[in-house]
Amino acid sequence: MGDLQRAFCYISRKRLKSFLLLLVFLVVNSMVLGILGIQRASEEVMRELKNNAESRVILEIRQGAEQFTEDEAQQFLTIPGVSRINCLWSERMSIPELAPVVGEEQSEQLFTVHIQNRIDRDSPFEEKIYRLLDGNFPSSDYEVVINQLLAERNGLGVGDVIGGKYRIAGVFLSGTERQQTDHVATENRIENQIYLMADENLPDQGYAKVVCYAEEPEKLEELAGVLDEKCNGRAYVQANNHTYQKMRISIEQTGRITLFVLAITLLTGCSVTGLLLSMWMRGRKTEIAVYVSLGLEKSNLLFQFAAEGLMLYLLSFVISAIMAHHLLPMFLNHLEIGKGIGGSLEADYTGSFLAFGCGMGMILLLTVIAMLPYLKKQPKEILSEMEG
Repeated sequence: MGDLQRAFCYISRKRLKSFLLLLVFLVVNSMVLGILGIQRASEEVMRELKNNAESRVILEIRQGAEQFTEDEAQQFLTIPGVSRINCLWSERMSIPELAPVVGEEQSEQLFTVHIQNRIDRDSPFEEKIYRLLDGNFPSSDYEVVINQLLAERNGLGVGDVIGGKYRIAGVFLSGTERQQTDHVATENRIENQIYLMADENLPDQGYAKVVCYAEEPEKLEELAGVLDEKCNGRAYVQANNHTYQKMRISIEQTGRITLFVLAITLLTGCSVTGLLLSMWMRGRKTEIAVYVSLGLEKSNLLFQFAAEGLMLYLLSFVISAIMAHHLLPMFLNHLEIGKGIGGSLEADYTGSFLAFGCGMGMILLLTVIAMLPYLKKQPKEILSEMEG
């Protein structure tokens, strides 16, 4: 009978022992594959975070200083580490074609027009103070977003044109319009805020604020220093990296916890497996002595015992891998890191193959250690120990 046949027959005969060892392998492999999957999800979230955290440096002109020109704004875009910019400018003006929502009686009947490259960023829309009720943000020249109450006052809606030139792309509402007092100046009322895309509508006097978005959030402070030198004291420089830092700390804490759990799992799994193999090997003294007496090579016996452990480990790994593939996405969707990548979660296959190889090697090592005392002894010594 060959080595593999004897190993299979022993597993079939000793079902309780085999099931106990299989259960240990199953728990350890499930834990390891789950932790590897969580770590992979954390790395994916970190990559997504770097791309979408939109860490930025805000440059705001100091009082009395010259505003940024269009050429200067474009020069910021050429600085290494700047992915894109958002130029902001606002001015109070009258619009004959529109009737404002009147505020304080003594204030002028003016509107506040905001011009930006992207209206959905660096504005009350990004902070969820204003919300778009209908339509979209401007995507081309001469498209505007106005307040819903202002639109209703003037009988306008999405798609209508103001002054034969500016098309209403969307309408917004904050929900706090009715809470404003009559002492708010007309141009400061929420209803009289108009947002316009800064493309062809470039202000002659320049921009009061330029927001530079960083390609690498971890180098934001360095980028802020470069931009500060570029401004030469004309602007206040503020680095905004709160979202990235908050998420980074959370992800790093998750990574440290999973590494700790992984270390405890591996240590416990190896210890329990080693103890079980050692205990069972003592109970197989007679089997070892008889096989050696019959002329069976000790290396042949070692291969049989190793094959028994490897068979059980392979079976447990396959079951654990199937469980991790199907259950890990469901589990991670309940965690913050899982929500960060939109549910595109799966097991770490590269790490799984590495874990499989390491597990097989560990089974071989533990089997050798457990059997080593009996490999050194002669059959008579083993039998005499049993008699004693």
